[in-house]
Amino acid sequence: MQDPNERSHLKNVLEVQGIVSAAANAPLVQVRFTDENGDTVPGANTQMTPDEAREHAQMVVEAAANAVYEAALVTWLLEEMKVDENVVFEALTAMRNWRSDKWGQPTIPEDWRQE
Repeated sequence: MQDPNERSHLKNVLEVQGIVSAAANAPLVQVRFTDENGDTVPGANTQMTPDEAREHAQMVVEAAANAVYEAALVTWLLEEMKVDENVVFEALTAMRNWRSDKWGQPTIPEDWRQE
């Protein structure tokens, strides 16, 4: 198990902790990014309710699963099926857009879409 005091090897570290609101004595989840020195990245702090935090966590888990699935699909198409790389990535982009439009998950922000 990793020592909780040990810094991650990542440049930016996501830190999450449960806290209590001093104003309302309500549960909150505090999220922040820190740089390699442990300093907070400006504009990268937020607080949310536990329900909001669970929703964000679910989105991260879904995105991680999609990343693995897409990497497996792309690798299989390129290496096993010998499909042209341009065709593979055009199909991947089209599939992402179709999946988002059809089921809304994962929702792709407009500035992430590649047409």
